[in-house]
Amino acid sequence: MSSTTSSGPTLYKFIVYAPDKPDPSAAHHRQALQEEHMKVNEPKLKSGYFNVGGALLSEPSIGMPEDKRTLVGSFMIVEAENIDAVKEHLKKDPYYTSGKWDSDKIAIHPFYWAVGQQ
Repeated sequence: MSSTTSSGPTLYKFIVYAPDKPDPSAAHHRQALQEEHMKVNEPKLKSGYFNVGGALLSEPSIGMPEDKRTLVGSFMIVEAENIDAVKEHLKKDPYYTSGKWDSDKIAIHPFYWAVGQQ
């Protein structure tokens, strides 16, 4: 599903799956980058670019307290003009530039939101 604003381009939804590279100190690495990650993404958060976003958890993390969970990547639904705009934004994210995300395994797919949309 696309959306058009009266003054802007047509925007399309994309699902982004960005797994982390295996890292024995993953929790520490993500925590060290989190503030910068949020700062870089703040304008996109305010603009509505992000529809949904968050960290992917390992299966054993289900039901565990937050400080005991293992984070294994990121997932988001974003709105952009095209897939290249999504790729360019991802390349500016600290999780990408630091090598935290496994750039060879990042997947971006156009998405049609059929149910559950606010």
